[in-house]
Amino acid sequence: MVADRAEELLWVLDHLDDLDADFLAIYGIDLEQVEISARRYFALAYRLTAYTGVMAAVAEEEREDRPASTAPTRTSTTAAPTGSGTGEATEVSLTQFRAQFPGLVSVTQGG
Repeated sequence: MVADRAEELLWVLDHLDDLDADFLAIYGIDLEQVEISARRYFALAYRLTAYTGVMAAVAEEEREDRPASTAPTRTSTTAAPTGSGTGEATEVSLTQFRAQFPGLVSVTQGG
């Protein structure tokens, strides 16, 4: 439905300056100098939380503010089950995962 799709995309309006900063810092794209298609813009914007930048910090803050009973955000990942044998998985954010396992996940800047 069109309304559902619009709702999925309208989050960018609340973060225009943050997105602009991350596009420049992470992708090396100055949105004031370069035109990109809407499809590419939203694809790249959606992936910004995977990198260390403003949008990753915003997503992490929103995740921490959310009650534990709600669904995970796109920035969270599920870790392998613990050795307790219960088969239960522990959910951690990408930022927490990077902190727990430095060097395991690398981030590169596109260009």
